[in-house]
Amino acid sequence: MMSTEEEPDIATIADEIFNYLSDHTHREDSLEGIAKGLTQQGHPLGVEDIRRALEYLKGPGLIIESPGRHGKTLYKSAYASTGEI
Repeated sequence: MMSTEEEPDIATIADEIFNYLSDHTHREDSLEGIAKGLTQQGHPLGVEDIRRALEYLKGPGLIIESPGRHGKTLYKSAYASTGEI
């Protein structure tokens, strides 16, 4: 059994995802695309941790979820269109 200290901190992961999406405000990205982008930036994270963090970000409306091609869900910063937080 994993102790709490070994479990990923969802708030920290959510912050990394929010920053990633905020840096790419003119596009949407899939869960897999976010995982790949974060890995390229030196933040390798598991898809399930990213999924949980996206749910965490959707709650207060920080990100927008929309249907994409081939049944994939796409995510973008809720502030992409206005540039304001």
